[in-house]
Amino acid sequence: MQKQLPSGSWQPKSAARGNSCIFRPPDQFFKSWLDRHLMTENLHDPQILLSVVITVVSGKQATAELLAHLCPQLDPKRSEIIVPFDRWSAEIGELTSEFPEVTFHLIDGLGAAESEQIASHQHRLYDRRRSAGLNLARGQIVAMTEDHAQPADDWVEQIVAAHEQPYLAIGGAIENGVDAVLNRAVYFCDFGRYGRPFESGPAAYISDVNVAYKREALEATRAIWQDAYHETTVHWAMLSKGQTLYLDDRPVVFQKRRHLTLRKALGERVEWGRVFAETRANELSKILCLLYAAGSPLLPPLMLFRGFRNMWRQQLTFGRMISTLPVAFLLLCGWSCGEFVGYCFKEPKEANA
Repeated sequence: MQKQLPSGSWQPKSAARGNSCIFRPPDQFFKSWLDRHLMTENLHDPQILLSVVITVVSGKQATAELLAHLCPQLDPKRSEIIVPFDRWSAEIGELTSEFPEVTFHLIDGLGAAESEQIASHQHRLYDRRRSAGLNLARGQIVAMTEDHAQPADDWVEQIVAAHEQPYLAIGGAIENGVDAVLNRAVYFCDFGRYGRPFESGPAAYISDVNVAYKREALEATRAIWQDAYHETTVHWAMLSKGQTLYLDDRPVVFQKRRHLTLRKALGERVEWGRVFAETRANELSKILCLLYAAGSPLLPPLMLFRGFRNMWRQQLTFGRMISTLPVAFLLLCGWSCGEFVGYCFKEPKEANA
């Protein structure tokens, strides 16, 4: 049974779960878009319009729930779902018979993520899974999300509608889907800026939890994400070429991490902060790295203020704010520690190999 979201939050309709991907004909808008944009010289081999890459983070149950919700939105003849997994998530392969329309891909070579001893191993696994999915994707539009990010009932339709615009990289809204203190704290540390309401438009950041690229954007940055997809480096490369990252409030996903613990959440903040700093440090001089490292203790209060502004914008109740802010501050201290280590030591040698 789903937990109730905070008042004012939009909750998608529940999707009936079946044994395979059931085709629900898209509405008239989706059909007309396909007719105008698909290049179908051979009607027996239509080009794929939309690829959806799902990053395994929470595991088998979360992936199965997401697929049950997502598959009915897609036309299997003109779209595809790709779920890369590896020896660290081998149980995902058990879903093959339940979802025969989905491409489950076992990753053989994990590169930098092969050894569990490497720093930020979990994050590097996710990066490798994303890159494996992108390499397999055939669509003219390639969307990405995570297994615990439940898409709204019209997510596919809104992704396609958003790409009627000329922008090559379009991010969508991310809402908190579990109304618990820890989940709210993690959400506002990581995704608060993507919570509705906000005005759609050019943005400095869009999230790989809810993003879709036109094919040309991926091809232009292939050398960057070929072996491991890093959201920051891919998007910085696009911005450096004068492209626009566009944030659109129509495609929506709901973050539903039901089994999250404080220990896991804090560990993630440290690891994620370290990876972010390592990525930035590779482009900075040693002096700048030291300056950023020295400034890292100032991050928790600054980022907490940003989180508070997002809570206020999303009209979180006073009680929920008071209970969420201390936990969010603790998590942000973890992020700050991770950034400090990342700037001091940069990327591990194994990752650079």
